[in-house]
Amino acid sequence: MPRSTHYFRIENSVKTLRFFHFFLLSYFFAALCTLSPSTLAKDTGNTHSALQAITLRIDNDIFAGSDRGYSNGINVGFLSQTVDSFQDSRLPSGYRRLNHGLRWLQPKGWDQYNMVLTVGHGIFTPGDWHTRELVKEDRPYAGVLVAGVTYNGRNENRMQSTGLSLGMVGPSALGEELQKGVHKLLGSETFRGWDNQLRDEVVFRLSTQRLRRLQFNPTGDDWQQDLILRTGGSLGNLVTDLNIGAEWRFGPELPNNFGSAPQLPASENTAPTRHMDYSRRLKLHGFIVTNIRGVLYDVTLDGNTWKNSHSVTRESLMTDLGIGVAGSYEHWRFAFAHYFRSREFEQQQEPPRLGSFSAWREF
Repeated sequence: MPRSTHYFRIENSVKTLRFFHFFLLSYFFAALCTLSPSTLAKDTGNTHSALQAITLRIDNDIFAGSDRGYSNGINVGFLSQTVDSFQDSRLPSGYRRLNHGLRWLQPKGWDQYNMVLTVGHGIFTPGDWHTRELVKEDRPYAGVLVAGVTYNGRNENRMQSTGLSLGMVGPSALGEELQKGVHKLLGSETFRGWDNQLRDEVVFRLSTQRLRRLQFNPTGDDWQQDLILRTGGSLGNLVTDLNIGAEWRFGPELPNNFGSAPQLPASENTAPTRHMDYSRRLKLHGFIVTNIRGVLYDVTLDGNTWKNSHSVTRESLMTDLGIGVAGSYEHWRFAFAHYFRSREFEQQQEPPRLGSFSAWREF
């Protein structure tokens, strides 16, 4: 390869990386600024923030005693107030302009609405972390960095969630740097095969979910139960799949939403609600959740869409079973779940396990 061509490719890669990181930082900063009380007061004259909650979810297989497969993930979300429409004056002007351009994506015909802006990062690694060589029988190394917007609409016991995610897979997602930094901080060994990771590729995903809540004893008994049913799917070169699942919750005073388990394919449990409970009493409940997915494409298993890369033989049907506990205290909500998963690809030696923790701060 001529030296000039080599430099040209390096320069273009650096420009792409810088542009994408600038995009994500701008997105994150805009989410904070447009949901601040000062911005909302300027827009609407209201002194209250348009921000209803900030959400944080951390996934890590270390919680389940391993370090392979979906190794680590983090997701930060900014949840708006519950409003009457996506052009409601209680939303900042920047959000209303975004919503105007994404009218085709938004649920319609519901009583209550809200929206969520998210930034997420995921790291995927094979089981053999010692070797620098390509592990052909195991999944590719991959880092995924995405930003997204999700729109929710609900009636009393039904909800629709639609979303659009845009991001990057490959070295520009900084999976190698983030994992090495965390492992160095913890004093643990680093994975050595990142030279074999997926190549840079812009990824997107369109998603939709329908949910229904069945309450077994909604009259306020000391012990309550409900069952949340959901169906949906996604389309894109990040993931294309169909899913069906259910969550059974049990305990005193269950929350008025559509699920407690982290990692739900329904926008981090961000159901619109007008009646918030900020009790000073700790409230706990348990849940069991299951999800079945028919997977048509997953870039972290199938490899790059437009470039040559390592891949594995993906399983078409995948199942999750999660068991956990959730609770609330004053303005805080939290949940932890342990997930058991079926094999994701034919060469996988053992089914993966994963722990997921989520925390909310409501306003």
